[in-house]
Amino acid sequence: MPGEMSIEHRYASGYAALVGRLLDDTRHGWSIGTFGAVGEFVRDDDEPATRTITASAQCLYTARAAIRINLDVEPRMLAYDTLSGDGESWGHSLAFCLPVPDRARRGVIQSLGHDTDAVRDEDRDVAIFDLGAGIGHVRFCLRTRDARLIDTLLALQNQDVFGPHGGALMADVLRAQPHRVLISPAGRIEVFAAIPPPDGESPEGPHTHLLPQLIQSGRTHDANAPIPRGFQPVLMFNPRSPWRDALGRRVPFEPELDADFRKLLDRHGVPGEARIRAGVEAAVASGIRPDAFAWPTTRRGRAVARLTLRRIAQRSPGDLVAAWRAHHDHAEEE
Repeated sequence: MPGEMSIEHRYASGYAALVGRLLDDTRHGWSIGTFGAVGEFVRDDDEPATRTITASAQCLYTARAAIRINLDVEPRMLAYDTLSGDGESWGHSLAFCLPVPDRARRGVIQSLGHDTDAVRDEDRDVAIFDLGAGIGHVRFCLRTRDARLIDTLLALQNQDVFGPHGGALMADVLRAQPHRVLISPAGRIEVFAAIPPPDGESPEGPHTHLLPQLIQSGRTHDANAPIPRGFQPVLMFNPRSPWRDALGRRVPFEPELDADFRKLLDRHGVPGEARIRAGVEAAVASGIRPDAFAWPTTRRGRAVARLTLRRIAQRSPGDLVAAWRAHHDHAEEE
């Protein structure tokens, strides 16, 4: 079954094979966006889906969303995990990165004509507008047949989406319920699911976030992501955490999910982090006291060391690793 397949890639057939294996696995999700402007693609294991493969792209769509991953652009892949603030768990990520373009900044509302590059045939004659909320390589767009919303967006061309007319525009967006389309050189994600009201919760499944305060920070990504300076993520593969179910609820640790991700981490991890992981594991295995170990001096290095201790605690719990965690790993975030 697709939902049971390992996300391990044997590296015999290159980028297209990796993309295909990851797209086939329903346990995990994808996203495209910048800090505060994001579209997410996920699907249920039993959800009907259409899959298309060409030499230049792989696509998958359901009744709720669509994704295309371009194969003629091969970004730099970077696998990493991040601490959770509960003192025990962690999450996984695989970022597909490209160099940040010159003069990367937010844009303004612009008509892009018809969305001739849409994943589904029936969407290719529909009007699409760039909201100017993305940064660098990423565009956050609206696609709609609604005449009133089209007129509103045409009247607001070359204006900031968060300018004086932004509130009225967002009210019209909620009324018209357009598709949201996130575009980057690596591909696109299209979300057809409904936009919740301002006081509502994001729906389960595919959805988007458009958060003005975060967008106006001008960041391409969250500061906790160890993306190399000068790069930005243009596509994210979001493996399910071994501590969370598909709805984000806490579950007992699933070692198979973590073992799957470790294969990606070993192949595409941040340079230097493998040395930190190996050093902590060797020290604990040798019985070294936690206060005798040269703890990393950088914020990210300390996070990697703490993550390693948490993994060891799940694999080989005992008094020594408990002492290490008491000394070095704390529930509160730095």
